[in-house]
Amino acid sequence: MNKTGKGEQLRLWAGFFLLAVVLMTFGSMTSFLFPLHTGVDQNCFLTVAKAMAEGKVLYADIYEQKGPLLYVLHLPAAWLPKGGFFGVYAVQILCWVWILFGMYRLAEMYLPKKECFFAAAAGAVVIVTAFCYSRGDNAEEYCLPLVLASLYDLLYAVNAGDGKDGLTAGRILKNGIFAGCVLWIKFTMLGFYIGWCVMIGIYLWRKKSFWQACRAAALVVGGMLLATVPWIIYFVAKDAVSDWMYVYFYSNIALYPRSVTLWQRISDFFAKDILWNPVMMPVVLLGAVYFARAKEMAASRFARLGVAVPLIFTYVFVFIGGVRYRYYLLILGAFVPFGIIALLRMTAAVRKNITTDGYGKAALAGGYLAGLLGGSNCLYFMGKDVSYYPQVQFASVMAQTPDATLLNYGFLDGGYYLMSGSPLPESVFFCRLNIPREALPLMYEEQERLIAQKAADYVVIRWEFDEIMEEKYDYAGLYENYRMVATSAEAHDEYYYALWVKNP
Repeated sequence: MNKTGKGEQLRLWAGFFLLAVVLMTFGSMTSFLFPLHTGVDQNCFLTVAKAMAEGKVLYADIYEQKGPLLYVLHLPAAWLPKGGFFGVYAVQILCWVWILFGMYRLAEMYLPKKECFFAAAAGAVVIVTAFCYSRGDNAEEYCLPLVLASLYDLLYAVNAGDGKDGLTAGRILKNGIFAGCVLWIKFTMLGFYIGWCVMIGIYLWRKKSFWQACRAAALVVGGMLLATVPWIIYFVAKDAVSDWMYVYFYSNIALYPRSVTLWQRISDFFAKDILWNPVMMPVVLLGAVYFARAKEMAASRFARLGVAVPLIFTYVFVFIGGVRYRYYLLILGAFVPFGIIALLRMTAAVRKNITTDGYGKAALAGGYLAGLLGGSNCLYFMGKDVSYYPQVQFASVMAQTPDATLLNYGFLDGGYYLMSGSPLPESVFFCRLNIPREALPLMYEEQERLIAQKAADYVVIRWEFDEIMEEKYDYAGLYENYRMVATSAEAHDEYYYALWVKNP
C-alpha cells in the first residue's frame, strides 16, 4: 500500500471493515439474519470444531476430511455457548477485511489511487454474489486473502526487476508459510502455489542463477514446514498421525469416485463454471487475457503471464481429479481483481469527464447494495420465519425428550445437531460423507450399527424431491427399530427430511 497519513489509513481500514460487515450480513448465511446455515459442509465444519473444543481428537474421534486449520478457524463459534454461526460470521468479517485489503493493493499497482477502493469493493461483490460462493463459509474463502497476497508478491517481483527489492528471502519464506496454510485448509488448492513457484523459479533462473531458484524452492518448502509444525505437534501428542494421514490425504485422494471423462471436464467448464457463474468467470478470464496482452501492464512478455499461469495451475489442480462441486470454483475469485482492473482501465477515457457529487455517491452506494441483495445466494432465505426450517421444526419435537440423542443418518451434517443441541453419537461417523459404500464400508456399517442398537433416541434422514425414501433408505433396521414422527420439505434445495424416534 502506498504511504498515506495515519488518518487516511484508519479511514481506509474502517471502510474495509464496514464493507466486510455489509458483505457478510447479506451475502453469507452465517449472519445474524439467519437462524442457521443450510449448507451441509458448513455444518460439518462447525460440528467438528465443537467436538474438538470438547476434547475429541480430529480424524481419530471424528471423521471429516477438510484440513485441520479450517476447523481451528471455526473454534471461535464452537466456544460460544449456543452461539450458532455467529462466531463464524465474525471470523468471516475479519477474513474479508484482508480480502479487500489484498484486492486494494493489487489495484494500487495499476489504477489511480482514487479508484482502488471502488475496484476492491466491486471485486468483492462479484465474488460474494457468484453461484460458487454458496452462501458463504467455504474452505476456499479462507484461502483467498493468502492467494491475493501471494499474487501481489509475484507481480511485484516480476515487475520490479531488482532481486533486492522485488523478491527478498523473507518474502519467499512468507509465501511458503501461506502455501502451508492452504495445504492445511484444503490441499487441492495448492495448484496455485505450484504455478507461483514455476513463475518465481523461472524468473530467478533467468535473472540470477539456477542456484538462486533452488534456494527459493528451499525457502518455500521451509515456510510450508513451519506452517506444518503445529499439526505435527498436535497429532503426535494425540497419537493420531496415522489417522491424520489416512483421513486427510488417502481418503480424499483415493476414496472418491472419479468417473468423469476428459470431454465431460471440458464441457463442464462451459456448462457449469461459466453458465453458473456468468459474471465472475468472464471477469476472471478477461483479467487473465488483458494482462497477458496489454504491454502497459508489464515490461516483459514473461511478466505479463503472472496472472494467466497461476490461474491455469489453480484451475487444473482443483478439477484434475474429476470431482466437482459448486464451491470448488470459488478459489478463482482471487483473480477477479484483474478483470475489474481491466474494465476500469478500458473505460478510463469514457469516465474521465464524469464527476460524482454527493447524490451520485449515494446512488452508487444504493446500487451496490441492491446488487448485493439481488445477487445474494441467501436471498431466498431472507425474511423466512424460523419455523420454515426443518432443523427448527425437528428440534421442537426432540425437545419433548429430555437429553435427546440424535443420529444424522445417510447424508452430510444438515444442522440438526446444532439446532437440537444433541450430543454426537458414539462413533467417528457422525454423518455420511460423499464416499461410496464400496470405498469405505465401515462408515455405512457404523451408522447401521447405531440404528440396530437403537443407540440414538432420534434419527434424521434426507432424500431429494425426485427420489423415493424407501429406495434410498433400504436398511431394514431403520423401519424395525424406529418410527417416523415428523416430516418436512425444504423447497429451495429440494430436499425432504424425516425425523424418526426409536420404538419402546
